[in-house]
Amino acid sequence: MATVIMNMLDQANLTLSDVAKTSNVPLSTLTNAAKKPIESWSIRVLNAFAKGLSKKASTLLDELQPENYTLDIDDQKQIIQGVYIADKQEYFNMRAVVQAEHLEGWHPTKKDIEYVYKEITNPKPEYLKEYHKLFGE
Repeated sequence: MATVIMNMLDQANLTLSDVAKTSNVPLSTLTNAAKKPIESWSIRVLNAFAKGLSKKASTLLDELQPENYTLDIDDQKQIIQGVYIADKQEYFNMRAVVQAEHLEGWHPTKKDIEYVYKEITNPKPEYLKEYHKLFGE
């Protein structure tokens, strides 16, 4: 989790020193906490990071805790993450891509699957043109 909080600070262009100044929590306390799992943080440390990032402590906690993610695929119903794919061939093609990308760390939501399915069934003309240019008709 330390990398997650440090990444959040980096994205906000903040350092641990900035958070220490904003929250009046010693830099050494924040440095030690950033190296440990959030489960070991005190409420004071969580509040300090939240204040530094201009967030509610509860919001920051939700962002820091890992999600329980499940890739939901049902071959019988041709459903991926709750999205029904009518054409069987398109379903299996999409399923293969989703599973391959999932192994690479992608955690698609229902909206992600809906977007990909829309792009597959109604590709943008400029993408088709580029595809045909690369691979032929």
